[in-house]
Parts: sequence; C-alpha cells; structure tokens
Amino acid sequence: MQRLNANKQRTAVYLYLYCEWANKTPEELLNLKNTFENSDAEKLLDKFTIAKTMFPDCQKWLMINAVKAFYRTNYQQLQSAAGTFEYVTEKSQNVPSKETRIKLYRACYTPRDRSLVIASTCTAIARETMSLWRWNHFEEDWQKQEIPCMILPGSIIKGHGKGKYKGVKQVSFLTPEAKHIFLEYREWYQKTFNHIWKEDDHVFLSVKDNIHEPLTKEGISRAMIHLTDRAGVEFGIHDGRIIVQTALENVKVSPQWIRKIKGRKVKGEESPYSKPAIEQLRAKYHEALPELEFLTQATTPKMNPRERFLQDFAEMMEKYPEKFEKFEQFILKL
Repeated sequence: MQRLNANKQRTAVYLYLYCEWANKTPEELLNLKNTFENSDAEKLLDKFTIAKTMFPDCQKWLMINAVKAFYRTNYQQLQSAAGTFEYVTEKSQNVPSKETRIKLYRACYTPRDRSLVIASTCTAIARETMSLWRWNHFEEDWQKQEIPCMILPGSIIKGHGKGKYKGVKQVSFLTPEAKHIFLEYREWYQKTFNHIWKEDDHVFLSVKDNIHEPLTKEGISRAMIHLTDRAGVEFGIHDGRIIVQTALENVKVSPQWIRKIKGRKVKGEESPYSKPAIEQLRAKYHEALPELEFLTQATTPKMNPRERFLQDFAEMMEKYPEKFEKFEQFILKL
C-alpha cells in the first residue's frame, strides 16, 4: 500500500470492499496471480465488472482501478484487458452558466470567498491543489500582468510528481477581473487580520477559526457548500475545470495545451514549460476571456435594439400570462 501513488486511505477502502465481495484477503488476491500464466485474478475481476452489487457504477470503476493498482505495485500486474468497465456518468457535464457564477459570487460575504469562487471558475485548479496553492507559485511580476500566470509544481497536483507524473506541472492563469479580486482580497485580509503576507504563504487562509492558517481541502469544500446553499445553485470546483476546458476548446486550443492548463501530462513537447510556450498559452487563454469572465461589462456583448426588445417582450409575456393568451389568440388569427 505504501508504494501506491494515490490517496492511500481511499484506495484501502476500495480494496477492502473488493475483498469483502470476493471473500478473500489481500494476500489471497495476490496468490491468484502467482505466475504470469495464471489468469484467475483477471477472471475474478472480470466477474466483478458484470456482477450485480450494491455499489454504483462510478464507485465500481474506482474499485477496479484500485485493485489493478494493488496488483501492479506488488509486482503482479494484471493483463491490460482485465476489468474492462465503462459507465455513463449520471451528472450532466453542462458548463455552469454565467448567471450561476454571478449568483455564487454575490452570495460571498468576504473577499476571501469571492477570490475562491473566481479562482474556481477560471484557473482549472483542483480542490486539493487549491488548498496547497502558495503565492510563490505566481510569476514574479504577477501584479503588473494583465493575465497573471501561475506554475504549480508536480508535488501539489495529481500524481504528486511521482511515477508517470514525474516532471508534470500545471500552468494556469487569472483573468483580469480575477486578478483585481485577488488584489482586493490580499489588501482586505492584511488590514482585517493584521496579516503580513509572505511569498510562501498559502493563497487561501481561514477567516474564522485559526486565523492566518491555510484553508484545508475540507475547509474549501465546506466554504463552497455554504456558498452554493446560500446562492441556491449547484456548483463544485470540478465544474470550474469544465468551464475552463470548454472555453479553451471553443477558441480552438489544442488538447495538449488544455492538458497543460489542467495539470495533466503533456506528450510530445520538448519544452512544455518554457517561457515561449507559456507566452503562447497566455495568448490563447486571452482569446477565451469572453467565456471565462462574468463580472465585467466588456465580456457581455451588448444586445442590439431588436434583441433587447424581443427579450423584454418575452419577459413580459412570462410575467403576465393573460397578456400571453391574448397575444397567442392574436397570432392564431393572422
């Protein structure tokens, strides 16, 4: 278990559940693969994929991956075809609208929470990484940049820089409006809590208990739950990653570059984190600003008079059903 490049507690739970289903201990699972020719372990995993269990498909898929990782890290790797399993996610991958983002932003009581919301919608930084994010991950002159860049080390992103993730970094950016909100947050926190910011400080600090202490992964989750409940919307930090990916896809950014912004391994690029490569990425990110920004007026295209009239008319019809019925009769007589 110690060699697993994953969340060990979570993986241990998945492995335990699989052992319970198979009625075997971890040692007995390994004994099923005592030789390369022996395929008993693969057959058992295949049986699990089609068995009716109490586990939802998403959890079943995670359990299968945990079992395969367990065999692999104990030098008894299963055949690649073993445990093939596909499932359709129940949750729609729709991009949260700008209206949803605005409601979430308006539900914030502090500049810290506003910074958390806007970072979640424009950086593609994952929740755990966000809890480990520090100011020294920003480029040196970020406060003077229109679109500040952050380079996050592999140690705080998926894979933690180990194994196949060795050398992977995440290159992300703040929108101009996000940069402005971050500067407000820093100034507010400094004045409110008499905090002197240091370069190696975590970005998000507590505003209630344990002032000056970093906001943990669980703390970020709790903050987002309070905000979504208050705003009356559904939103998770993973939804923010979908926002960024979709915005970049819509301006024809290559999948490889999108992987770089999401902190995933980039293949076939000699210097994926060089200065020229980052500047190219910043330029493409700039093209996506109209979809990423949701507060500034400049990002919302102005309606022409005809479009405005039609929208106002539709809202009036919805507000006054009797007028809609009258209008409907008028149309039918034409």
